[in-house]
Amino acid sequence: MRLGMLLPHRAVVLTSARRPPLEQCWTTARLCDRAGMDLWVGDSIVAKPRLDPLTTLAYCAAITQRSRLGTAVLLPALRQPTVLAHMLANIDQLSAGRLVLGLGVGWPLPAIEREWEACGQMHKRRARDLEEHIVVWRKLWSGEPVSYEGNGFKLSEHTIGPLPWHESGPPLLITAGNRGEFIPAQIDRVGRLGDGVITTYVTEEDIARLREVCLQAFDKHGRGRTAFPLCVYTTVCIEPDAAKAERETRAFLERYYGGGVNFRGLMGLGPAAAVIEVLKRYQAAGVTDLCIRFAGEDQVAQLEQFIADVLPAFAS
Repeated sequence: MRLGMLLPHRAVVLTSARRPPLEQCWTTARLCDRAGMDLWVGDSIVAKPRLDPLTTLAYCAAITQRSRLGTAVLLPALRQPTVLAHMLANIDQLSAGRLVLGLGVGWPLPAIEREWEACGQMHKRRARDLEEHIVVWRKLWSGEPVSYEGNGFKLSEHTIGPLPWHESGPPLLITAGNRGEFIPAQIDRVGRLGDGVITTYVTEEDIARLREVCLQAFDKHGRGRTAFPLCVYTTVCIEPDAAKAERETRAFLERYYGGGVNFRGLMGLGPAAAVIEVLKRYQAAGVTDLCIRFAGEDQVAQLEQFIADVLPAFAS
């Protein structure tokens, strides 16, 4: 199981939108790279403002050498697919093939609907637009001329350059099973278009079921396999007092999300031994990748303690 950290690129903007302490992001990126951990970023433009995920990953590509660079998750339907295909291929080249794309459509919340409006997109089309993005990316990333007419755009024998580092392109992990909700359309989307899954707020039982139904979906669409990447996004707060860790995490997530905190599933809250126990449960359930968001403002200190006290338990 690979371990990675969600860069504090929203936390720093919550500290100051005018002068965010950006060095926290770059310090954590360098620490993760040296420790063999991956780097992840989320996505939001006006609903939950943060550093732009793609330019942030491009910068991280320049200051790291080993870390995979992932999105947890990118919201493609907020953007134009041809331009985004070009940007993603460019980041993949800058990082020598280290890009991993977690993809979603956003929660069905009023703030998210308004975000789609602010970006000139139709919230009701977000699932269809996500699927169209994936289709168009794969066509353009093949290197062959593409003719395609989509939602508000047209390709006429067009190509892009650079192409992704690997011929198969960056791995595409599509959201499914969030909060233990198994929506047939999401599972089918993974089977038709994805390389794997990214999910959150899940239990061990959810993970086992998610793996089973996605394998069935791959088989259904003639893309059978025995294994696939399954990434879980979770929250960790290392604190000797477990009750204090939960209080601090609730307060942090209330501010992070603006309310509606969901504590379903597994979180590593408490002393290092308790965090290890929770992450080992994810590993035993078959999770291949963990995207860890540290709760609290002491992001660098949390990461340093994690590297010292938790990461050795997962050394191969």
